[in-house]
Amino acid sequence: MPVPLWDARYFDWQIPVDRPGSREFLVAAYDGSKLIGFLGGERFRFSSRDGEFDVAMASWTTADPAYAKYRIGARIIGEMRRRFLERGVAFGLGFGYSGAAVSMGPRFWRGVTKHTIIPGKIGFWLRLLDHRAFAAWESSRLKRWSAGVLGLVQGSPHGVLNTEGIRPYRADDLADCLQLTRQLLAHVDLGYVWTSERLAHQLDYAGLPRTIVLEDHGHVGGFVNYYRLDFAARNAIEAAVIDLVAFGALPQHDRQRLLRAALAQMQAEGLKAAMLLRLPCYPAWPLLVTGFVPMPRDTDLICLRADPRVAYHRVKRLHVHWR
Repeated sequence: MPVPLWDARYFDWQIPVDRPGSREFLVAAYDGSKLIGFLGGERFRFSSRDGEFDVAMASWTTADPAYAKYRIGARIIGEMRRRFLERGVAFGLGFGYSGAAVSMGPRFWRGVTKHTIIPGKIGFWLRLLDHRAFAAWESSRLKRWSAGVLGLVQGSPHGVLNTEGIRPYRADDLADCLQLTRQLLAHVDLGYVWTSERLAHQLDYAGLPRTIVLEDHGHVGGFVNYYRLDFAARNAIEAAVIDLVAFGALPQHDRQRLLRAALAQMQAEGLKAAMLLRLPCYPAWPLLVTGFVPMPRDTDLICLRADPRVAYHRVKRLHVHWR
């Protein structure tokens, strides 16, 4: 199965421990000075039909298998839920890959606590940028063959002839980008209420995330935000994980121009594929036109409940990012 290769630079971006309040949902287990388990989470404000409330995006559940008899994973999850209850967080959200028989995540989460539910499955949009490299990386013979066939049909991303208005994100674009992300909530039942501080950190931090904007009449009319993440299978491959796409009121041809410019930049950076969660807040047509393919729903959405007043079963459409 594909395994993300998170590194120290990535965690420096995702878990900025020097930011006020950033340690409240970092739960670690130690044997003396040895780290033997970890679960990280970050507080986000969410909007839903039930109003606004705090949610923790929690991921990277890890436990040293040498300590299996001590149920380290279950204990750090129990501590995380205790903190949810103590600090007014409605629930925690995370993801578990279920597309391979060897994946332990969903099985673990289903059995670890009665407070865990899996509301549904989510898939990705995938755009291959180097079909040969992707085929050589895949563990499955069938998927290697499929990547080769897709390369014949899909080809490399087309260059953007008209790059007018397309440029890298600048700090003074933040207010426009914040407005665009708020518009994504119109298409979902549950989603982030981004703040200026958190969105600024998401769009630009130490050269790790990349953000491309399309300026229209002096304002940002749309943007694409992504970062590089390596994945291991038969070997390691460099991919672009797109966290945010916001088109606002851009016409279709400008949406396609922006996406093609982002794909061309990813390819120039040596990335072999681009992936984006299949969520209803992202319109399908510009993704399909620029070569993205909808993949099977092979990822479980995992919910660690704390506040019983929140109606989890009513959530069908989300705005989140994959962690």
